[in-house]
Amino acid sequence: MIIKGLLGYKNGVMGKYVFGLVFLFMMMSCGEDVDIFVPKSSQAVGGDISRLTTKLKQDFQSDIQYTASCDCQGGQFFEFDKDLVLVIPPQFVNLNQYPCPQSGHYDLEVTVCDTKGEIMIAGIPTISENSLLESRIEFNVQIKSEGHEVKLDHGKKIRVLVNDPDPRDRMELFYGNGTDWLQADGNPETWGNVGSDDWVFQDSSGGDPVTGFGYSAFSDSTDWINVDVFHTIPVEQRTPVCVELPEEFTNTNAEVFMVFTDYKSVTHMEGDSSKMQFCEGHQSTPIGFRVTFVVIAEQGEGEYFFAAKNAVITPNMTEVIVPKRTPYEEIKNYIVHL
Repeated sequence: MIIKGLLGYKNGVMGKYVFGLVFLFMMMSCGEDVDIFVPKSSQAVGGDISRLTTKLKQDFQSDIQYTASCDCQGGQFFEFDKDLVLVIPPQFVNLNQYPCPQSGHYDLEVTVCDTKGEIMIAGIPTISENSLLESRIEFNVQIKSEGHEVKLDHGKKIRVLVNDPDPRDRMELFYGNGTDWLQADGNPETWGNVGSDDWVFQDSSGGDPVTGFGYSAFSDSTDWINVDVFHTIPVEQRTPVCVELPEEFTNTNAEVFMVFTDYKSVTHMEGDSSKMQFCEGHQSTPIGFRVTFVVIAEQGEGEYFFAAKNAVITPNMTEVIVPKRTPYEEIKNYIVHL
């Protein structure tokens, strides 16, 4: 009623003056709406999570990637990282199929992931056949000739030795299969392809011998290899788990991981568009286990968001997390020390 009276005032000058005040008041009111505007999903902030994950992988490379020159005739051993020894058998390659380069050697490229942070960024999540694994070590082996991939000859196997002062029973050798792991022997009923042993190798150069004790296995495959044990948790004691983020975080600009506190186990939580959440869809998570949900996100080049939230798993769990703007170096430092 007051506004109507003011707009009906007949004095032209005063009318214009009052109209201007009213218009300014209305515009200021609209400004308040803009300040508290919460974007809908169709207007969500952009971003590309692959830029952040690629940057993290590149920064991890110097700590997890190794190269060596392997004689074309084989019969050599190589020590990588602090825990892994690979023994290349004699005549391990069919030289008719993969002729020896003029240099007289093939290139051995090995990536070793033996911390939770390295598995999270550069490795494969610890899931096999919808069940959770506890990893001792996972690594990738590539044999190359002048940049081209070389495969092991039929019947040849690389001996895998992993230092561990207290090796466990029921460990199993796994081969990578996309984002999953498959048992190397293809038989879930047997547990005989990883044993324990000690070793001593003397380099031909006469240096100190390489010694160790721990897991011993033989791999007839290159690519991703893993020494793991299944968590023996009954199905009824496992649960699906989801994480809900603010609506501006989607699977195009964010990734969510579940990192287990007491085990070297890491699960990648996939974006579920039907729920608008990130979920561990295998129902492989044991109830009562302690975890940390780790969220990394990018909402524009150089605009990074992060969250790490501790929790104890409960049945049909949905955890609500709000990532905060975080400098890149702080994100990387957290992952390095996982």
